[in-house]
Amino acid sequence: MKPIALFLLILATSTVRAQSDFHTWAETPPMGWNSWDCFGPTVVESEVKANADYMAEHLKPFGWQYIVVDIRWFVENDKAGGYNQTNPIYVMDEYGRYTPALNRFPSAANGMGFKPLADYVHDKGLKFGIHIMRGVPKKAVTEKLPVKDADGITADKIYTTADQCTWLKDNYTIVADSAGAQEYYNSIMDLYASWGVDFIKIDDLSRPYHQAEIEMIRQAIDRTGRPIVLSMSPGETPVEKAAHARNHANMWRTVDDFWDNWDQLLYQFTVCNKWYPYSGGGAWADADMLPLGHISIRGERGSPRMTNFTRDEQFTLMSLWSIFKSPLMFGGHLPDNDSFTDSLITNPEIIYVNQHSRNNRQIFNDGENVMWAADDATGDDKFVALFNIKGGLFVEVKKAIYRSGLISNLTDGYGVNIQTALPAETRDLFLVVSDAGDGYSADHADWIDPILYNQTGDTLHLTTSTWESATTGWGTIQKNKSIGGGNLTIHGKVYPVGIGTHANSIIHYAVPAGYTHFAAFAGLDNSGISQNIGSTVEFMLFTEDPSTREVNTQTAIANSGRVSRTMRKEGVQIEANIAGASKLYLVVTDAGDGFDYDHADWINPTLHKADGTTLDLTTLNWVKATSGWDSVKRNKSLDNNSLKVNGTTYTKGFGTNSYSVIEFDLPTGYTKFTAFCGFDDEVKSATSGVSIEFLVYTSDPYAFPPEQITLDFAALNLQGKYRIRDLWTHSDLGEYSTANQFAPTIPQHGAGLYRLSPVQSESIPWTSNKATPIYLTKAGNDYVLRGVTTGSEVSVFDATGKLLTKQHAQSEKVPVYHHGALIINIKNNGDSTAIKTVIP
Repeated sequence: MKPIALFLLILATSTVRAQSDFHTWAETPPMGWNSWDCFGPTVVESEVKANADYMAEHLKPFGWQYIVVDIRWFVENDKAGGYNQTNPIYVMDEYGRYTPALNRFPSAANGMGFKPLADYVHDKGLKFGIHIMRGVPKKAVTEKLPVKDADGITADKIYTTADQCTWLKDNYTIVADSAGAQEYYNSIMDLYASWGVDFIKIDDLSRPYHQAEIEMIRQAIDRTGRPIVLSMSPGETPVEKAAHARNHANMWRTVDDFWDNWDQLLYQFTVCNKWYPYSGGGAWADADMLPLGHISIRGERGSPRMTNFTRDEQFTLMSLWSIFKSPLMFGGHLPDNDSFTDSLITNPEIIYVNQHSRNNRQIFNDGENVMWAADDATGDDKFVALFNIKGGLFVEVKKAIYRSGLISNLTDGYGVNIQTALPAETRDLFLVVSDAGDGYSADHADWIDPILYNQTGDTLHLTTSTWESATTGWGTIQKNKSIGGGNLTIHGKVYPVGIGTHANSIIHYAVPAGYTHFAAFAGLDNSGISQNIGSTVEFMLFTEDPSTREVNTQTAIANSGRVSRTMRKEGVQIEANIAGASKLYLVVTDAGDGFDYDHADWINPTLHKADGTTLDLTTLNWVKATSGWDSVKRNKSLDNNSLKVNGTTYTKGFGTNSYSVIEFDLPTGYTKFTAFCGFDDEVKSATSGVSIEFLVYTSDPYAFPPEQITLDFAALNLQGKYRIRDLWTHSDLGEYSTANQFAPTIPQHGAGLYRLSPVQSESIPWTSNKATPIYLTKAGNDYVLRGVTTGSEVSVFDATGKLLTKQHAQSEKVPVYHHGALIINIKNNGDSTAIKTVIP
């Protein structure tokens, strides 16, 4: 950027700051509870109060403060698992402003609105928030209700049907330059301010990005004089609008609705890496809510449950949100929290990273391991998060050349246009539809007119080609029809050409030489959307086989590759080094595409010694043998026929079907295993399937061991020694340097979050039940207590208990002008804690 352009950008930002100080209302990422994940659009007053009670008693000391009532609190007869858009009963005042439904919020009677509930929350030392939709209510338009303080202008004079929300039809777009438009937004913000609202989440605002309405909303909030934090939804907010979002909102979403599955959590690493440069200073990129604890009680996604995330995945979630500095909005019903869930969200050292770190950034992401880092805003310490993201998905997403992100009925147009270049010399293309990790109910997905083309303008419509293989989670993949056999229809528009499929799906095409680009429109077919029971997918493209296996392919000592009617159909000779092994596992997978007719033969499986001695493996008894269909046969095919591969009949071997594992205890002295592997001729004319993969192991094929991840000192430009502290376990792990690298073992889908303190600056944490720990760090030739609550009484004693100094903290930094063995006592509101240390 040219210097003058940069100066103008800084000047513009400074001008906005001078006009509005709303950034000071959220100087650190907001922390709170939101009703959406557990109650959808049906939360009632007693449930809101129960969560406020729990937060005040258990979470407030750690910085949690917002209680937010999410969507459609003004509808008397809404429903769980979607919205009642057939006959909703709206509640609003004479000025077309929504008011709480009295059958759900009885304290709102007599025109009180949310004020009594807000007062209840405020009396507990917490803050109150609500959700609204962008625009003016359709009911206000049709009834021509007056806009308050707009000189007789009615709602039907300020609206347009253009850009109406595609997934909830309550409101119309407000025309920004129409008389009365600003007055309508002023009127609703005045009403919310009178109720005591401290936080407002506005939906259908930032994707697509409605800049004119955002600016009206900003103006309306500011003129109330009340510090109301503004959160914009849903995501992904266009990154090119980051500067505008920062100058008008405290929070903006970076993804669509986030739920409790590893696929979506893994995708967050890509999104967070995109957004971290734009987050901070009272304006926060929002990775969405924390779907933890007891969710979906009457929720929008799935049945009632404790979060589907494993414990390791929950550590990953909290570590990433903390070091990315996302707002923390808890989604579960707080009164149902177990001790583990509470431990995740009341860890003061983790919360400190979220609230008080700076310079947060990703250091590397190699598709298997990830490292993030940040600096302590109050000293010289560093924070580092290490993540093991390997395994556990339908496909290996790290291989993807394109990902759409989540597509749902909240996505505008229910689809996405894809235009992407292919790597040089591409020979294979895999069109993938995943269920986005949340189960694949009604995930009817369409690839509309998928085309390959080259730089000379030649095109190849894939609907005219024959695929190499095609799998789908339900039904049969259709050309020019939906998966259900009807017309290809996305968002009401019918398309004549395309492919109808269903998550989870992989369609494999051979790419002729010279084709360099792919294009398609990909979206959710109406036949799935209309069922209102799911329809959430992600579209992906790969140029190498992306399918994962139930077993850990990385630990296999031999792999045949894909054997099918189009690839290696003649069979494969396999050889494996088994020297020193005590176990042998012969594994057959479905090659990632389902196990239809996957009749597999291990022909002449043999053990070899170095001196030439051999042992026919079929003469040994296996420890255990499993087959995906029927049972493993010895010296017969799966259907009890003679073993026959590619026209040749064999007398010795095993007949089985994917998924299959045959386990043996190995006799001593054998160093090599050999076999010929192929599919049995009895299925070569089967109607579908026949694609397998042979693997050999000497250790448990289902084991995914933890990963040792090295903390790269050089990547962080660290010099000298650092004391490392595990923030999850509150344990000091020792001193490390470039010469003595720190390399913790991180479980699959797990994370570690660490504080690195320069050894020359003593850093001793005080970890009471406070959200902000206190650290003693070196400052020049003296030491400073950092993170002290202003007004706390700080007393310094020598080793004999003699009082040396006593002072009240004037800021978060308190100098300690003493040396030797000391006891430093901090008192704040009746809480007293002592730090024992030796200062040289």
